[in-house]
Amino acid sequence: MRPEVRHAVERIAGPVESWRRPDGGYSPAERWVVRLASGGSAFVKAGVTGQSARRLRVERRFYESVEADFLPRLLGADDSVPLMVLEDLSEGRWPPPWEDADVEAVLSVLREIPLVRPPSHLGRLEDVPGIRGGWESVAADPDPFLSTGLCSPDWLRETLPVLLEAERRADLAGEALVHFDIRSDNLCLLPGRAVVVDWDSAAVGNPEVEVAGFLPSLRLEGGPLPDELWTGDGGLPALLAGFWACRMGLEAVPDAPRVRWIQRRAGTQALWWTSRALGLPEPDGRWAQEAIDAASEDFRSGRINADQWTASVEEALVDAYLLTADPRLQSGKGGDEDEWRWSRELILDCFQGDATVLDVGCANGYLMQSLKRWGAERGRSIECWGLEISSRLAWLARRRVGEPLASRIFVDDARKWVAPRRFDVVHTGLDYAPPGLERDLVSHLLSDVVAPGGRLVLRAERVRTGTADLVEQLSSLGWEPDGVVEAVHPKTGEVRRTAWVRAAIER
Repeated sequence: MRPEVRHAVERIAGPVESWRRPDGGYSPAERWVVRLASGGSAFVKAGVTGQSARRLRVERRFYESVEADFLPRLLGADDSVPLMVLEDLSEGRWPPPWEDADVEAVLSVLREIPLVRPPSHLGRLEDVPGIRGGWESVAADPDPFLSTGLCSPDWLRETLPVLLEAERRADLAGEALVHFDIRSDNLCLLPGRAVVVDWDSAAVGNPEVEVAGFLPSLRLEGGPLPDELWTGDGGLPALLAGFWACRMGLEAVPDAPRVRWIQRRAGTQALWWTSRALGLPEPDGRWAQEAIDAASEDFRSGRINADQWTASVEEALVDAYLLTADPRLQSGKGGDEDEWRWSRELILDCFQGDATVLDVGCANGYLMQSLKRWGAERGRSIECWGLEISSRLAWLARRRVGEPLASRIFVDDARKWVAPRRFDVVHTGLDYAPPGLERDLVSHLLSDVVAPGGRLVLRAERVRTGTADLVEQLSSLGWEPDGVVEAVHPKTGEVRRTAWVRAAIER
């Protein structure tokens, strides 16, 4: 902590005993939680650049002008640093994860905010520079947006007229107080009270903008699909998608280098939501696979480590899964239910009788449910567990499947997981390990997760000429499969193949 910051805090709140940096925040402003010698604590926010100092003064003026239960208490400020000392909210709960009650608490406070009279000094939302015209900017210079890989030039050309019209009809006008930056790191849940922080973007306008702006980030964190909570038309979703679309492909903001990152991710959710709301075809880019391929290349070249590879793959893959409500797409498989069954039911052909089954990479839990149902149709008892590296997908899965399956979903990296028990059958993909570390994954699962004499079953893949199948992949890792199972698609004649390896029987 800089000496001038500490001295200013002590002038406002008394002697400081200790301090720590909290997580979160996208701006370069300094953030501290200080423990006071009096026994209390406080949150300190200090400007460190010209831009962050200006925004801090704007936020301070807002706190001095408004009193409401949804605001943190301002304990004092010092313009010479500049800094604010605020109520410490670190003991509250900062989502994610999101429970249904949490979402309702936020929606409730978003209904409460417009009831407060806005300070007279606030500007109007429709006058915020750049809030409109996002799709017009993309139309004038599409290259930055197209560089994200979210869609093809053809898709953009065909849909732009509809997006432009929807953006033009979006209503920003109103007389309500608008925060205009509602997302989880600005939301704290306390007993009987939801608190909203970071009011430097506050304006006067249409309060529906708050809900529309919140829903994409909520979904990114495993919350409901925007369509489930939105009651308006496609105008505001289109405006917000355009707001992010014209920015996400630009160079990083020096004062806030993570802003483009969150704009791209929130903008992706908004774009898919807008496409559904306007009846447009789904964007046709391969951005998620391209991001995964890039992460794998970075790992092979030594530019990132295994944990960074995992984080990059999780971000791209799960962001893509969360674009839809289709349970099969959320499990990484397109097509209808017949396609799903053809691609996954042959797991049951790899073993006989009743079994405990662990699905590694269980995603939204749909395969767990499916295996139990398909097993029952065969007169077999299949008890399923799940392992998922993404906490976001695990939250989604637990809400979807309910008990008892929800309690059987673990969050960890399959290469390192210390299993609380062994399983008769473990189902996995080889691509759950960074390239070159697949052998470590298979070895760990066989020795520490599969029950003695049990079976490790690989995720089935289409048989394609010129591509190494699972038998060849296993052989290259040092294992000859103990069994190979195939399924022929009833309509196309395509073949899907899986292979399994028996775990050693301990002596």
